[in-house]
Amino acid sequence: MVYSGADLELGRMLSLPLKRIYKYSTYGLYAIFMGFFCGFPMGAKVVSELCENKKLSKEEAVSLLGFCNNIGPAYFLGIIIPMLHACGYQNTLPFLFGMYGIPAVYGIFFSRRFAKTNASPVITKNAYQNETREKLTLTGCLKKACMENTQSLILLGGYVTFTNAFRIFLDFFRLSDNMKRVLSSFLEIMGGVQTIYTGTLPPQEKVLWIMTALSFGGISCLIQTSSFLEKAKLPLSSYLKNKTVITLISFGYYTLLLYIL
Repeated sequence: MVYSGADLELGRMLSLPLKRIYKYSTYGLYAIFMGFFCGFPMGAKVVSELCENKKLSKEEAVSLLGFCNNIGPAYFLGIIIPMLHACGYQNTLPFLFGMYGIPAVYGIFFSRRFAKTNASPVITKNAYQNETREKLTLTGCLKKACMENTQSLILLGGYVTFTNAFRIFLDFFRLSDNMKRVLSSFLEIMGGVQTIYTGTLPPQEKVLWIMTALSFGGISCLIQTSSFLEKAKLPLSSYLKNKTVITLISFGYYTLLLYIL
């Protein structure tokens, strides 16, 4: 979509409902939508590509990365919701808010802070026409997208395998089985969540650690994200700082929520 120019069209469509909430450019709104709709590391990938193609300033890209690279809704609805039901929590709306509402609200404040110090670029008619002329052909778009996506998939698979291998080192420490399961979820999220779920922790603690680990995303996601940020020369430290803040807020939210429920 970035190479074909469809990102601008979708961004324009999203401007009406989102522009009043998030003080970003049209491309920034597109990045927010893709980040929340597709999940990580797609949020980081889109922001990186937009910045690399000069469609986002570095400042706007860094600001967006603070909240739009989260777990995908397909995984959450297909895997996590059934786990919550199995743990005895039939009302999953509070958990849905915790997973997506907290980053979304965090992003609102973040966007306003960005707007105070930076002017969002205005996409004029002439700029739009120039971009239209610079678009790749359909064949060129498909080739470039397929090449980059294939490379990304191979890299992501390698990162997942690499971080999973580090679980072995947890056996060298005198930790309880449940503690190892929790720590493994902060290494690689997909397998780690399943490991917590099949453990012997009480249902309440299972849910707390599963949801907290999902908020962070795991070391595997961090490495995946860094590979995209490196291409656009965006700082990983800022992303990690904001991800840590959101994780701590989420931990407090879920602790209170599970106490109430």
